[in-house]
Amino acid sequence: MKKKLVFGIAAIFMAAFAAYGSAGQAGQQNSLGRVLILYYTWSEHAYTARAARIIQGLTNATMIKVEPVTPFPDLDMRDMIAWVGTQRRNQQWPEIRALGVDPASYDFIFIGTPVWHQTVALPIETLLLETDFGGRPVAAFALANNFEGQVLNHFARQIRNAQVREGISFRTTTETQFEARLTRWVNNMVGTR
Repeated sequence: MKKKLVFGIAAIFMAAFAAYGSAGQAGQQNSLGRVLILYYTWSEHAYTARAARIIQGLTNATMIKVEPVTPFPDLDMRDMIAWVGTQRRNQQWPEIRALGVDPASYDFIFIGTPVWHQTVALPIETLLLETDFGGRPVAAFALANNFEGQVLNHFARQIRNAQVREGISFRTTTETQFEARLTRWVNNMVGTR
């Protein structure tokens, strides 16, 4: 009888501890308030989309893909790189579809971009130049195939009316701890809010 009582009490304490841990984690996830993730990717299987989904899982964020009104040309990789370079040199930013939300109505905003020509992708360039972020805290996550360049500095210079928080960039070809590093970054953001 005493063994059953001891095991019963131990089970109650373990259940209470587990519930406390879950509540602490849920509270941490929501400490940024209402979170918005805006991201651009060519493929929903690419690292930028994957990163956006990880952040969404950590923050319970609203997630919106930034999309050009006119689809980009269907070119092979080398021709696409050249096309993007020409667009950037000529500052021909694509028109983007309406987001369907007001970013200024959120408490915290994450913006994700692949790195193109060592800076943000063209649709994200348009987003930064045309969107008023209402003075909200904004943090960038950028994914590069080989070199990040000055993507985070460019992001900070281009964005309008935002409190720029420390961003993060990855070289996806060499990043072996992608998810762990991204999770630490988001958790640190939660802790400094």
